[in-house]
Amino acid sequence: MPPFFFLFFILSSASAAPLFDTTNLERRSSNSTSTTPVLGWVSSPDGRGTIDIVWSCVFTTFLCSWSVLCLNVPALGDGPWHMFRRKIYLSGLAVIGPEFLFQIALGQWISARRSVKEFKASGHSGWTINHAFFADMGGFRLYTRDWVPFPVNAKQLHYLIAKGYVQYPDIDKQVIGDKNKMDGLVRVITTLQTLWFVINSVARVAQHLTLTVFELTTLGFIVCTIGTTFCWAHKPSDVAYAMSIESNATIAEILLEAGDAAKDPYSRTPLDFISRKEWAWSMLWSNWVNILRRMHIIFDPGVRPVNRRTNDEFLDLSGSSLAVLFLFQTTYAGILLCGWNFWFPTPVEQLLWRIATVMIMTSICSYWVVEMVVFRILPAMKKRLSHHIAHATSWDTTRSVVRALRNNSLQKDPALEIPMKALLPVYLVAVCYCTSRTYVLLADVVEMRRLPPSAFATVNWSQFFPHF
Repeated sequence: MPPFFFLFFILSSASAAPLFDTTNLERRSSNSTSTTPVLGWVSSPDGRGTIDIVWSCVFTTFLCSWSVLCLNVPALGDGPWHMFRRKIYLSGLAVIGPEFLFQIALGQWISARRSVKEFKASGHSGWTINHAFFADMGGFRLYTRDWVPFPVNAKQLHYLIAKGYVQYPDIDKQVIGDKNKMDGLVRVITTLQTLWFVINSVARVAQHLTLTVFELTTLGFIVCTIGTTFCWAHKPSDVAYAMSIESNATIAEILLEAGDAAKDPYSRTPLDFISRKEWAWSMLWSNWVNILRRMHIIFDPGVRPVNRRTNDEFLDLSGSSLAVLFLFQTTYAGILLCGWNFWFPTPVEQLLWRIATVMIMTSICSYWVVEMVVFRILPAMKKRLSHHIAHATSWDTTRSVVRALRNNSLQKDPALEIPMKALLPVYLVAVCYCTSRTYVLLADVVEMRRLPPSAFATVNWSQFFPHF
């Protein structure tokens, strides 16, 4: 049973009460016997006030979204402002959708583990997950005689080493650790604050004190942050410079020797053929890319070859990692569902919260239906079918379209006339999810205007430690 069901019954039952009868409201509080909802701003001379609730949630969210970040190596010439701006962007992404940041971190962790296996299979037992993270974040920059320098990821580096184009970088694990600029004190503060927030929230539930939806949303954020922190535990943070690796072979020689595997145009670096992301064939993806291009939203990098690895790249997931991602996503949505019977200033706001949280869970499940059916099951069926259809003109045309999409060919795209209705289900899911997430964030703030007295009551710790 997913853990959010257990949380749902505990949190929702603990907060269940006659919510909207302002004359006969029954709320238990450790230091308040009033049952009339409190309007407006509440000071905190003897207990916790409005500022305490807001500050605790905002401070915890900020620490989690900021201290957990591990940015990739910047490009040559990037200054502190570029790094700061990228951190702001990723922090905003974490606040809007913490499960998105977890998915990025999970993909990088899977890629790093896969790299360790590849290097050890090639006889390089000294290659650790720290080395793999360092490589995937653009820590190695390739220099050749006929090309401008560009970063290579772990898979590309392994290919170059296996082919003898470059030497194995003899860099010690401790050297990579020295490049880590992450402040240990900030991590300690974040851990303590997060732990205290969780303990205090659980204690409030145990004593039947009101837990606000702002605090509930923060708890959901913490769950995703725990997963992100685990995945990035071995990734260096704020590395300022990449290591240089030189090759006597030219890029032209590398591509010629690779043969047909490297014949297609590249989108990021000339070594894309080594680790190109192979999108599963589907009309859905074709429509999505082409519609975005019509809106002048293009995924192509502004510079070719790229001078750094982007921080918001979603790497491929497969196998058990997909199940882990689904577990975290549904747990996050399930925590929001725990506010089903929470206090809300009006019945309409409670109804909207219920609709929004149900839509978030429905959107996540719908996404996975599309992911598994359209991107995995159907492509597998088409692949098996293609073996029985030799020299089919329509299939060859489709394959050429897919090749154009994979290589971001923007000049001619024969799939531009595909009807937009093919993407209608995806648009509905995206709009529902974004709208629901926006309402949840707004409801967190709007609810603070009117709360029951027990929301401002502090936990009576003597009930847990009677002899303390």
